[in-house]
Amino acid sequence: MDELAHSEIETEPAGQSNRERSLSYVLLLFYLLTLFLRPYDLIPALKVLHLPMVSGALCLVTYMWSRYSSGRPVLPLTPISRMLALMTVWAMLTIPFSFWISGSFTAFWNDWLKMCILFLMLGNVLESARNVQGALWMCIVSATIISSIAIALKVLLGESVAEGRLVSDASGVYSGPNFFSMTLILFLPYVLFFCFLHQKLLIRLFSAFAIAAFTIANMLTESRAGTIGEALVVVLVFWKLRQWGVGLTKTAGVTLLAAILFLPFAPKGLWERFSTLFAGSDVVLDPNSVSGSALGSKRQREELLLQAVILTAQNPIVGVGMNNFPAAAHERFNNSEEEWVGCHDTFLQISSELGIPGFLIYMFLLTAAWKTVRLPGKQMALEDAKLPKNRQFRILSDATVISFTGYVLFSTLAHLGYQPYFFVVAGIAESLRHIYLRSAEPAPAQVPVGTWAVSR
Repeated sequence: MDELAHSEIETEPAGQSNRERSLSYVLLLFYLLTLFLRPYDLIPALKVLHLPMVSGALCLVTYMWSRYSSGRPVLPLTPISRMLALMTVWAMLTIPFSFWISGSFTAFWNDWLKMCILFLMLGNVLESARNVQGALWMCIVSATIISSIAIALKVLLGESVAEGRLVSDASGVYSGPNFFSMTLILFLPYVLFFCFLHQKLLIRLFSAFAIAAFTIANMLTESRAGTIGEALVVVLVFWKLRQWGVGLTKTAGVTLLAAILFLPFAPKGLWERFSTLFAGSDVVLDPNSVSGSALGSKRQREELLLQAVILTAQNPIVGVGMNNFPAAAHERFNNSEEEWVGCHDTFLQISSELGIPGFLIYMFLLTAAWKTVRLPGKQMALEDAKLPKNRQFRILSDATVISFTGYVLFSTLAHLGYQPYFFVVAGIAESLRHIYLRSAEPAPAQVPVGTWAVSR
């Protein structure tokens, strides 16, 4: 089989020195390390170094300089970047009308803009399929380490639990059981494909370990959305594997074996939480029990979804402001919770906070991302149905489609609007799109050196 390094897909763009590319790439890897391993949470003394801010800023500066000095567009306009730009402008325009202006501005500056920069870096610094794999492995290894540490603390010491549910000492993308679960689901398709299809045995063995760590951690979070999301991802991966010659008999056998190995780790609380999904309004349970807590959580979510609909109807144009739903709902509906709570649905989060225009832009953004995610695999299938050609690139493309699908599903069950998940998978999809188009088309004429161009 053709190795990816010898394929046309691996071709890198001309006009930029290897040293400049390597520096931007290394800095991006370090930034992903700070985002998904969060060493400063594990070692608090590192917080004074401000590693995410420093590494992210250096990566951005080196990227901009390398693109500018080589005469390449600094801000490439693509379907996703156009929608992100439009969403950014709209979010900025809504700030003066926000329920809590300073909170909206903080969310826009600290969360949204940083995530847009993350997308820009992932979509344009990763200029070969090998780079994409390197970035993914940085995220996967980091998530595997965090999952393993959390499981060990839970099993051995009884630590890292919230109401019996697994959480992590690391914050950020792991803050809370549901966010922890979403992080694992985002990378699960990649390790599943690597486990079944990678040509190196060590990679396949580590992928199997990562799958085990992700699955056990996901079950211990007792996240109903996480369990449903993982089941969907596994089904989609196994269905897609048929095109690679991996039959349903084999995947069914693997599923049975996995169930035998992993189900003993499933906590009783997970099944109790699922048992309350269809409980009627007249059911009364002890609020101090796991079932009672789960039922209370279910009813609270139903109330929050209704409140998001009401806030959308009351503020249809500009919404209540970016990341302002918890504060606005607490004030408007006299919620009894001491802590402000999100609405647990990304679509209603966007509509209530950025209004109907913001919701429509977000839907266009998802549509642009979906088309971008599917482009390489769809085009390559039309050109050549024999999968061994460009094998690793096809694996990345297929896994990204399923990762994005998992994100969209989870979005209906959690508020993820300004979290890194979409920006990571969309950035990976953008980089794969650039790599494929560069290999399929003649190299475009270069822009004169020193031009701050914006192009398609």
